[in-house]
Amino acid sequence: MENTKYCQFCDNDSRVKEVSILGKKVPVKNYICSADGVNYRIKTDPVRLQLIVCPLSFCPAACPFCLATNTGRKYRIDTAKFEKTMRKLKGEDRVRGVKITGGEPFYDIPLLNEVISILFDVFGLSLEVSVSTNGIGLRELHKLKDLEYLDAIHISRHHYDDKINRGLFGGAAVPDAKELKEAIDSVSFKDIFVLNCMLLKDYINSAEEAHRFLDFAIDIGAPKVGFMVCTPVNKYAKEQTIPFESVIREGDETLLFTRGFYDFDYCHCRDGVYASPDGRIIEFYGRDTAECSVPYARALVYDYDDHLKIGFGGEIIE
Repeated sequence: MENTKYCQFCDNDSRVKEVSILGKKVPVKNYICSADGVNYRIKTDPVRLQLIVCPLSFCPAACPFCLATNTGRKYRIDTAKFEKTMRKLKGEDRVRGVKITGGEPFYDIPLLNEVISILFDVFGLSLEVSVSTNGIGLRELHKLKDLEYLDAIHISRHHYDDKINRGLFGGAAVPDAKELKEAIDSVSFKDIFVLNCMLLKDYINSAEEAHRFLDFAIDIGAPKVGFMVCTPVNKYAKEQTIPFESVIREGDETLLFTRGFYDFDYCHCRDGVYASPDGRIIEFYGRDTAECSVPYARALVYDYDDHLKIGFGGEIIE
């Protein structure tokens, strides 16, 4: 293929391309992840990035492994400035999809509605938009105006046991199994829901525990589960980090792996299907991210301080 680069030639220089984003020169990821870990394709112009939007800083939970900061303070974006910046990005064709996170975006439904409306108004309804939530605001799901246009709602749920799960959120009033099932049952297009589970040494820490979690997800009607390796951002997270392969095992007969992608030594993701003992199935994916820094932008972040940045905590673009 004309645009194919092979790993043995793909040094750090060829992985990076400097592009102009709102007048600032930004080094960006310039390749597409590889299905086999060998063949990587160079991106064609214009190079587009994922955009992460944090509408507000506040979150009522206190997850000990969370990388978010200032979650106890109620900063929020200026939606007029946000819209202006989005229109500039649209003009430069730099956005390939949007993930809304926080803070807890469901804590302020009117703000979340306004942000989603701006995104669809600026980029069109074909834009892939997902929302990540700890689930506290799912009781207000019916108030989300553009729900049917969302690509996914990712709900953080780190254990199948309600009491243990709530403890991992610092005792916050996250939804129990019954409330999650009611939220999923409340919409006809259930494929938008994903339960995101952090793999932790003292919790979901083995293939057997992963099976129990997947059985729980099936019971409440969730169509998909995501398993993530805990990013070692603090002492607790470092102590709880476990190898992905010790939980999501290659030889597990209950799992059928369908595809996977490599991003050199930075990241490896897997997709597949799990079959329960009684023959029910559910989709799953897993993401194993290494503790390392990269010399280029993998995503843009519009933060609650009204700045567009090169990644979380990165250099300000505007």
